[in-house]
Amino acid sequence: MKFNWGHGIFVFMILFLLLSFAFIIFSLYQSEDLVSDDYYEQGAGYSKQIEINKRSSVYSDSITVNPVNSSININLCNSLIYSGDTLYLHFYRPSDKKADLKIKCPMSEEINIPSAELKNGRYLVKMSWNHLGDLYNVEKEIIIK
Repeated sequence: MKFNWGHGIFVFMILFLLLSFAFIIFSLYQSEDLVSDDYYEQGAGYSKQIEINKRSSVYSDSITVNPVNSSININLCNSLIYSGDTLYLHFYRPSDKKADLKIKCPMSEEINIPSAELKNGRYLVKMSWNHLGDLYNVEKEIIIK
């Protein structure tokens, strides 16, 4: 049997269909995590978030986040520490929602978080606190190795 152009077109169509089905099956098993579950509600209140970010921008340099050996060291400037205020930490991992970590702790000059609960990779540390009725929010990026 001789291989002619009709056989070539047939082989090409079969390979194309097989690759298409393989891609469809592959895409069905991928996770489709959104940034947040209440995406639309957050979008409606985004002007409030802009105000919080403007108010918080002066404190961006007053907070440092450093991964050290088996812990994450968060240092706060003395001007940020007020008695009775609580710091909310959200370790947000963009690539895997299941690896997120939320912690509530009192504000102090130095906070150590054990990194055993976190996977290796990139995290966005979202720190928020409420002082005298005003909400503040600072974000820092770290890489856990």
